[in-house]
Amino acid sequence: MKSLLVFDLVGPMAHFRKFYSNSSSLSYRIPPRTVLTGIIAALLGCERDEYYEELTLERARIGVALKTPVRTLMQTVNYLYTKNEGWDGSKGHTQIPVELVLPRPPMPLLRYCIYFAHANDELVDDLYRQLREEHYRYPLYLGLTECPAWVESPQLYQHDELRILHAPKELLLIGTAVPVRRLAGDVKLQEGLRIYKDRMPFDFHTDRRLKSVDEVLWEAEGRPMQLMLQGEVFQLPNQETYNVFLELE
Repeated sequence: MKSLLVFDLVGPMAHFRKFYSNSSSLSYRIPPRTVLTGIIAALLGCERDEYYEELTLERARIGVALKTPVRTLMQTVNYLYTKNEGWDGSKGHTQIPVELVLPRPPMPLLRYCIYFAHANDELVDDLYRQLREEHYRYPLYLGLTECPAWVESPQLYQHDELRILHAPKELLLIGTAVPVRRLAGDVKLQEGLRIYKDRMPFDFHTDRRLKSVDEVLWEAEGRPMQLMLQGEVFQLPNQETYNVFLELE
């Protein structure tokens, strides 16, 4: 990792559909890694089916931290019934419950901090220049087209600006979402924290079949968790918390 791009992903609401939900469209509260690869691909101007190999777990390192408390709201949405070619509305409508993720008052907007590194450092540099100039190749959404998004506060860090620890054998404050298999010990209850766990997709095959899935931990209001981890952790300048990528090793 020669350089690390950090930016805030901001929007009024989100829907990150759980891959295992059926008739009701349930949502993750934080964007899974597969959603983030799609957002990064949109920023870079990649076509729908052209970015899977470039942003695989082997080439792209992506992390996410929740920066605002969130709540959810179930909303019934009318969709066209298209099972029998009813694209013109002739087959009527079907009602589907959709779970929306919203900021908890008094926060006006959702905010996620995204960490991105890549085997190709030129790609990271190009993306940083685009974000600094507020230039997006495609519009950004937090899961649905009804959930517009934008980028704020892009920062580029070089390797020597980061503090990187390998297999730290101590409890650290972790600010990002953490894959469960990165844990090096039991998760201890911490007063005031609400730690959630959910099963999330990590990577696609080129035909969009799921390639990697694992459980992920995060704190409900974005507060740091005290955890002992295995593998690599990194710390930005002038920050107390450490961060990890959504990786399986």
